Amino acid sequence: MENLNFKDDLHFNEFPPISLEEWEEVIESDLKGKNYKDVLEWKSGEGVEALPFYREQNLKDLKRATDPVRTSTSWTIVEPIENTDVESANKLALHALENGASGLYFDLQANQISSQSELEQLLKDIQFEFITLKFGPSLSTPKTVKWLEAICEERDLSKTKLDIHFTFDPFSSAILTGKLFEREAIKDIINEADYAFNFTVIDISNYADSGANIIQQTAFALAAGNEILGLNEKSIHQLYFNFSSGPNYFPELAKFRAFKLMWAQVLKEYEIENVSNPIHAETPFWNKSKTDAHNNMLRSTTEAMAAALGGCKSITVHPYNKHFDDPSGFSSRIARNIQLILQEESYLDKVADPGAGSYYIEVLTNKIAEKSWELFQEIESRGGFYDCLKSGFIQNEINTSRKEKVAAYKENKKVLVGVNKYQPDEIQNSKFKIQNFDDFEFGAGSFVEVEKVPPLNIEVELQKEGA
Repeated sequence: MENLNFKDDLHFNEFPPISLEEWEEVIESDLKGKNYKDVLEWKSGEGVEALPFYREQNLKDLKRATDPVRTSTSWTIVEPIENTDVESANKLALHALENGASGLYFDLQANQISSQSELEQLLKDIQFEFITLKFGPSLSTPKTVKWLEAICEERDLSKTKLDIHFTFDPFSSAILTGKLFEREAIKDIINEADYAFNFTVIDISNYADSGANIIQQTAFALAAGNEILGLNEKSIHQLYFNFSSGPNYFPELAKFRAFKLMWAQVLKEYEIENVSNPIHAETPFWNKSKTDAHNNMLRSTTEAMAAALGGCKSITVHPYNKHFDDPSGFSSRIARNIQLILQEESYLDKVADPGAGSYYIEVLTNKIAEKSWELFQEIESRGGFYDCLKSGFIQNEINTSRKEKVAAYKENKKVLVGVNKYQPDEIQNSKFKIQNFDDFEFGAGSFVEVEKVPPLNIEVELQKEGA
């Protein structure tokens, strides 16, 4: 061992290369003559299928380079602060920042912030120049932007150096409320907002929580983003995307990579250069259970990992009991610590785009990109995202995927531990606690009635009579 020269003596010449055909012969023998492409193809239920393994030669068929889609490594831990009064929200926010959060998401009711002084109270002692700051839909109005501008001037802060996001999305709220802003009203609101902040969001999490699969999510994001650019191309500087990161680990990871590639192609068509629109990810609610609630922690961990390795700039892990109870100090701490462990103990923020060059992930990325682009083109051929929402095409796509998803769990083709398999002795009747979207604040502007698609929760669906 002392005399071993690694440079000259360590090689793998004794291991001859194995061809794809040889691998397939061994697999076919192990499967007793069956074709592995038929019996081992993974039907994810997300609109994309994958074989159990891929080889380097599979990358030669790709029409793109397998370069990293993101060069930076870290992400921001954004903690949600919601359903509370302004003073309590401020205390919760400061506690979150003191205990590891690096971003805040204030999702309060519209009537809780009605003046600049109340916004100042909400942000008291919060040095938001050092963190990511997000405001929920009810606070995402041009009026709140003006108040925040004034606060920035008082604190002598440069607005262009702040990482501040509002969540004005006129599209995703429509499938929950049944009310879609008129196109001109959307344009007026976008034009009124300050371009120094990220004001407009394409929020795909609502579609995902209503049942949309991965292909639909990425296609909807492309089409909705393209719709916004069509209304005002300058809004590219204030646009960001909010995705849900679901339980299918590898497809979800590939989803974020595929979207980055496709969105870059959209921007190329607009001849827009040197613009990077942030992607935020959050854990979904549709697959969380009340009966075996602590399993939700494991699900959220996998979902956060996919978002981190997929290259999201910021991530929110929701408390494991949020969809059926008011989050406790414990559940909020666990949600925060999931991301801290992924960063500080698993070092997932130390490598940029580790999926780049992976045969399996690159092929999945390509499959998702191709199928999503096809759906995106169909939406455009039907007049664009806005017209497809008005006509019900988007809702029909979601409902089709939703029915397939529910049926897969009802028929035990897919497993949700503690819900349709390995249930605990005591089954708790789950009631999905969601915001009353009928009282959603729209502010000024006219709107048209469109079809609703309510949020989905698999546990609630399976507990329905006759499920």
